[in-house]
Parts: sequence; C-alpha cells; structure tokens
Amino acid sequence: MAQKVTQQTTGKCGTIVGFFCALLTAFSWALGGLLFKYVKEAGADEVQIARCLLQYILILPILAYKKKNAFQKTFQTNILVLLRCLTGVASDWVYFSALQFLPLGDVTSVTNTMVALVGLFACICLNERCSIGESLLTVITFVGLVLVARPSFIFGKTQASSTTDIIAGFLLSFGGAVLMSLSMVILRKLGSGVHYSITMFHYAWIGLVFSLVSSAIKGTLRIPCKYDVMMVSLAGVTGIFGQLFVTLALQKEKAGYVVVVQSSQIIFALILQLAFLGYFPTVTSLIGSLLIFFSSVFLTLTRVRSNDRKETNNEVVSNASSRI
Repeated sequence: MAQKVTQQTTGKCGTIVGFFCALLTAFSWALGGLLFKYVKEAGADEVQIARCLLQYILILPILAYKKKNAFQKTFQTNILVLLRCLTGVASDWVYFSALQFLPLGDVTSVTNTMVALVGLFACICLNERCSIGESLLTVITFVGLVLVARPSFIFGKTQASSTTDIIAGFLLSFGGAVLMSLSMVILRKLGSGVHYSITMFHYAWIGLVFSLVSSAIKGTLRIPCKYDVMMVSLAGVTGIFGQLFVTLALQKEKAGYVVVVQSSQIIFALILQLAFLGYFPTVTSLIGSLLIFFSSVFLTLTRVRSNDRKETNNEVVSNASSRI
C-alpha cells in the first residue's frame, strides 16, 4: 500500500515537473525572439553561430561523461539523426530571419501551425489516420494563418512600404513551421533510442557549418559590435535552455501534453512584445493568433485522447489474451 502511494506521488511530481519544464520551454523560445528584436546589425547567422558554439562547448563534457558514441550502429539511424538536426537548424534559422520582417507575435503564431502540419505530414509519410475533428481543427488553424498573413487580395492593400516585408516574413515563418513539422515527424520515426546529447552534438556542428556557409555566401560574415554580441549570445543561451527544458519535459510527461503547454509560446510572445516593444497586434492578427493557439491545443488534446484509447484497448486485449 505504501509502495503504491509512493508511485502515485512520484507520478504526480513528474507531471508537475514536466508541465513547468514545457512552460519554461515556451517562455525561453519567446524570450529568445524578444532578445533578437533588440539586435541592431547582426542577423540570423550570428545568432545560430553563437548558439551552436555555446552548445558545442556545453555538450562535449556530457557526451564524454555518458560515454556515448556520436554515430549510431545502423546507417538508417545516422541518416535520420542528421536529417532531424538539419531540419531543426534550418527551422531555427528561418525563424530568426522572419523576425527581421514581422512582429514577434505574428512569427510565433505562424510557426506554431506546425502542430497541424505534423498531423498532415504524419498522414502522408507515416500513414496515420486523421479524424473529421482533426481535419476541422486543421482548417481553423489555416484560417488563423490567413488572418495573421492578411493577404492583399482578401484584405486589400495595407501600407505600401510594408507589403514586401509582410510577404517575406510570412513565407519565412511558414517555411519554419514546415521544417519544424518535418523535424518532428523524423523524430517520431527515429523513436527514443538515441540519447539527447547525441542529437544536440550533431545540431551544434551542423548549425555552425550551415550558418558560416550562409553568411559567407551572403557576404555578411563579420564580427558584430559588443552590444549585438551580447544580445545574440543571450538569444543563443535561451535557445539552449529551451532545448534542454523540452528534453526534460518529454522525459517526465507525454509528448502530446508537452506540445499543448508549449503552444503557450504564442501568448508569451504577445505579452513580451506588448510589455517591452510597445507593439499591440492588429485585430486580425490577434484573432488569427488566438485561433491558431486554441486550435493547436484542441488538436493536440484530440490526438492524445485517441492515443490513450488505443493504449487502453491494447491493454484490455493483452490482458484478455493472457487469461486465455
């Protein structure tokens, strides 16, 4: 009896820890976007370089302590790990690039449509079923996406000087959502057999090479001023903490519930940009952001309930077969 009470208490503590870690993940990523808004001259490449250098330095001792081999035994697993890191690096780079054109809240909202895109890609790539309710919530998500993007052929022309920025920012944000959803699908295909330190190690060197090549091609490879160095370093640190917190959250709680709490990044972004940047979104952007947030939450909860029912049915079947 005492052992059962202890297990229940441990389970509740794990759930609480997982909830707060997921909440800290959302806040860390929103804070990283806010810090990047204060950068004067540096761009997405500099943020990625700073983050990857810091992550590389921090992850090497963990990799050595855990005695983990950086490369896996099978060729397919290595390819999946590299693809997961490459899509993750590209999505982060696109996210920071989009922040140069759109407000923090809009970029965060468009990026969080990845919840709907993950289900869409899972249906196509992994042959997973999609219910009518999930399809309806996906449609609502894309309605919110249209409200945030505010295309001129629906809402008419806005300020002429900002039309190009809106289009560029929207395309970059949506591209980040697509890349992030592909990364999640690859991670689901990969499973939990690969230690997080291995993924973070490959992310670090791939991100470093990616950003150096990108900045060299664009001709923007330079050392930023001291102020920008401080800001991009802080933005890089928040990214590392976000990745660490989401790893801890996934160890304590189911992925579906983690995604639900992580969607609060939209709310954090709207609050931070209002408090520190003094920017209040337009009515259409605010409605679109809230539609994306609530549809993402309900979409994830629907999938979690569906998975729980499947697990319960499997347990009933296995128990019945064991009695026979």
